[in-house]
Amino acid sequence: MASTRPILPLKFYDNEGRIKPTWPLLASLLVLMRAFLVFIASISYRPDTSLLLGLFYPDRHYFYLCLLVGLPALLVMTMVIWRHWLRERWTGCFYLIKPLVMMALLADIALHLHMANHGHWVFSWIIALTLLADMLMLLYWLRSRTLKLMLQDWRKP
Repeated sequence: MASTRPILPLKFYDNEGRIKPTWPLLASLLVLMRAFLVFIASISYRPDTSLLLGLFYPDRHYFYLCLLVGLPALLVMTMVIWRHWLRERWTGCFYLIKPLVMMALLADIALHLHMANHGHWVFSWIIALTLLADMLMLLYWLRSRTLKLMLQDWRKP
């Protein structure tokens, strides 16, 4: 007789018995959505809205590209937040989570490699730390057992 013992410790499950999103998943989505977060923070800073935006993104083209890269992560974050509602109506959307995040991660890596090339490979802490974060997130999305189990669990009706 098969046991119905949980695969993960109970702290990983919500009240419905589904696996909750982990903090690395949420952190990786927030890092990919950083341009949106900076944009919202700059709008809320009343004295000079362009000051904060110019501090983080001196080149406007870079800001627009980061917004474009963050769109898939924004969509996935919306899916994570509304997962209970989506589970009742359309479980097929959860098949899109991993491809969307992988696409955003690869686009972010390509963008920062292009920026490094454009700067003639002069060392930049921002580019180095962003590439390091992207590589760590890529590793997490490719190798995490908990993430794999969570996505499988969410696809069940």
